[in-house]
Amino acid sequence: MFDFKEVEAFVWITRLGSFRLAAQHLHLTQPSISERINKLETTLETRLLERTRRPVQPTLKGREFYRHAEALLEARQKALSMMELNTPFQGVLRLGVVETVAHSWLPGFLAELARRYPDLTLELEVDSSPGLAAMLTAGDIDLAFLMGPVTAESVLNRFLCNYTMGFVISPALGFTEDNFSLRRLNHLPLISFARNSRPHHELGSMLHQMGLDDVKLHCSSSLWTIVRMTLDGLGVGAIPPRIVAEEIRQGTLLSLPCDLPELSPKAYANWPSRSPARIRRRIHKSPDLLGLSYPA
Repeated sequence: MFDFKEVEAFVWITRLGSFRLAAQHLHLTQPSISERINKLETTLETRLLERTRRPVQPTLKGREFYRHAEALLEARQKALSMMELNTPFQGVLRLGVVETVAHSWLPGFLAELARRYPDLTLELEVDSSPGLAAMLTAGDIDLAFLMGPVTAESVLNRFLCNYTMGFVISPALGFTEDNFSLRRLNHLPLISFARNSRPHHELGSMLHQMGLDDVKLHCSSSLWTIVRMTLDGLGVGAIPPRIVAEEIRQGTLLSLPCDLPELSPKAYANWPSRSPARIRRRIHKSPDLLGLSYPA
């Protein structure tokens, strides 16, 4: 069975009257064009072109096949154009997010997504950045919101926003904005993200640079667990205060001044380079994805 590449080569040779010009138009070598025509003629068991004539002319069978070949290419282009139209997404979008995003602006994003694309079905995966990065490279999800870019060549990245890190604590522990210092923690630990996460690594590095290696740095892959431990007074939460804005407003957590240099984990949109063109265009055309803002 012939393929579209062979049909395309035949159509352009017929239109331009030259193997050389057709090769230039299709950005191919002349031997490649000749090979495609030979394969096509072998499959159809007939000669399609009169190679000795200048310009090259189709044979009688070639003129008959040319009408069908043009129709085939036109039908293929219409099918591709239909898939590329700026129409609402349909089908399934497999979205992966880290918990930091899930607990901040994701609900607003999903509400806008549902409003704009009511026919879209969403499969949501919440995991760590390394876990989601592995799913991206394996082709198990279509789009991810991670902390940091993915370095794999098969994944594209787009910066979304910063998350400014801070310290939050239960008021029951007695610290206030006026008397808090990391050097006064004694045996009280900091509680932050998973050990293999970028925020945990950067926080540990900064503590070391300040000579505070004795400060315990507890970690958890569950953001909810970090918040729960902080609410229960088991340590100081080293997380973006934006995530617990409601608890701070209610007074169950207190946001403390940070005497470390500002930590700002960066959230990125990440997607496989082989994603459907519709998804790629949406991401590239919308600086902030769907016109939303991403408060840190």
